[in-house]
Amino acid sequence: MRKLSVKELDQVKRAIAAKDLTSAEILIEIYDHYVSHLERFEEAEFEEQLFVLEQKFTPKYCKNLQLDFYENAKKEINRLQWSILKSYFTWPRAMWTVLLFNIFIFFWLNGGNISKILVLGIPFMTGLSLNGWLWYKSYKKVSDIRKLLKSHTTLQSSYLPDSINQFVIMFLTLNTLIFTIPTLVELFNTTESLFFIIAILLALGMFVTHMLTFYEACKIKSKTALI
Repeated sequence: MRKLSVKELDQVKRAIAAKDLTSAEILIEIYDHYVSHLERFEEAEFEEQLFVLEQKFTPKYCKNLQLDFYENAKKEINRLQWSILKSYFTWPRAMWTVLLFNIFIFFWLNGGNISKILVLGIPFMTGLSLNGWLWYKSYKKVSDIRKLLKSHTTLQSSYLPDSINQFVIMFLTLNTLIFTIPTLVELFNTTESLFFIIAILLALGMFVTHMLTFYEACKIKSKTALI
C-alpha cells in the first residue's frame, strides 16, 4: 500500500468538495474511503480508480448518504436523551429532580416578580449557553475538516442542525404559555392559580429536561462525533 502524493490528494479533495455536501461527518467519511481505496493501487491506475469512485459516489448518491446519516444521527440523539431522562428518576438523580421542582414551586409561590423572572430566565440563559458551547466546540472540529478538504460549503455536524430550532420552539411555547394564555383564558388570570402553576411547571419541566438531556447526549457523542 502506497501513500498518495500531494497532487493526488488535492485532486481527491477537489472531487469531494465539488459534491457540495454540508455534513462534516459524511464528507470526511467519503474522503477516507477515497484515500484508502486509491492507496491500494499503483500511481498509473490513480485516474482510472478515481473515475470508478466518482461513478459510484455521484452527488445524488452522496446527498442520500447525507440524509440517511442525518436521520440516524437524530434518532441516536433521541435514544440517548430518552435513556438519560429515565436516569433522572432513578436514585440518586431522582433526589435532585425532586429538589429542583420543589425550588421552582417555592420561589413561584413565595417570591415576587423578580424571583419568578429569575426562575424562568435562568433555564433559558443556561440552555442558550449550553447550545452556544456545543456549537463552538463543533465549529472548532469542523473547521479543521474544512481546512483539510478545502471545502467552500457551510459544513456542520449532522448531530446539531435541529438543536437551535428545538430550543427556540420550546422557549417560545413556554413564553406563550406564560404571557398569552393568562390574557385569553380567565381560568389562568392569576399567577397564583393552581392550574396555571401546574401548566407552567409542566412546560418548564419539559424545557429543562430537553435542554439537559440534549446536552448530556451530545457530551456522550462528542467522543466519536464532531460535536
